[in-house]
Amino acid sequence: MRALTVAFVLVTTMLIAPRALAQDGGAERDSTSKQATEDPAEERAAQFVGVRGPDAEQVPGGALLLAAYAVVWALLFVFLLRMRGLQRQTADELQRLSAEIRASGGR
Repeated sequence: MRALTVAFVLVTTMLIAPRALAQDGGAERDSTSKQATEDPAEERAAQFVGVRGPDAEQVPGGALLLAAYAVVWALLFVFLLRMRGLQRQTADELQRLSAEIRASGGR
């Protein structure tokens, strides 16, 4: 079934593509004759015209860079404090379990 679908798409493409290309060729000839009759205002409207933005930035890049570094350092500091707390809890739990094992006689 898949092969039949692929064959159908291929045949359809082969039949439609030459007709579409033939129609595009006629459109190119029509567009060249239109270009000769366009006035300069219409020609400018169809071209790219660059827009000038503000000469100065609203927010300087240096301040943004420093703010980004400050955020990263703050997040790193919070992460390290959290890891220290978790490590301390784990060490306390380990000591408690070791004391329980010694108290039970190592059974």
